[in-house]
Amino acid sequence: MRILDVCVGAAKIYQGMQEQLDDNFVSIDIRKGDFSFQHGSMVAPTKIIVKPTIIADMRYLPFQDGVFDGVVADPPHLDCGLVAFMGKAYGSWDQHEIIAVMKKANLEIARVLREHGSFTLKIMNKDKDRYLSLLKNFVFYLPVQTFRVRGCMPSKESKNGAIWLLGIKKEMAISEQEICVAEPPRQLIGERQ
Repeated sequence: MRILDVCVGAAKIYQGMQEQLDDNFVSIDIRKGDFSFQHGSMVAPTKIIVKPTIIADMRYLPFQDGVFDGVVADPPHLDCGLVAFMGKAYGSWDQHEIIAVMKKANLEIARVLREHGSFTLKIMNKDKDRYLSLLKNFVFYLPVQTFRVRGCMPSKESKNGAIWLLGIKKEMAISEQEICVAEPPRQLIGERQ
């Protein structure tokens, strides 16, 4: 089973599991290296190591069609700005970037997935509708929400926190003619053989 992470970043979602990832796990990111960022009043800067298998962009995946069983994405945060710590550490997309990137990624991720392949997407719950409107080649199921609200317990109505969505690649539409099986010719009653 081959898995592709299309924006691995510092691989934070794999905490404690990196050693279990084998050669069937491929990761890409648009950057590679060690990055340090000052976070608030902390004395020591936060260090982030970005170590993808391949430096690439999710809009232009350098893989053949149908080679992955699953794709994982934990994309940059939306609208936090590149000056903020979250933007520096994990990237930040604005409204125009999410539309441009996800429309292209919608096609590319579906292309590299095998038939019925899965797509796991981690996003902030408040951004769910923006992503789902752009990812038209997938049917999403099983939203799993994790709350990270500071200072209070979240309510059921809260839009804070991350949400994980499991998507399945949509099947290509089959025309009605391909679905209909031609009936064998029937012999009419009274017809000579």
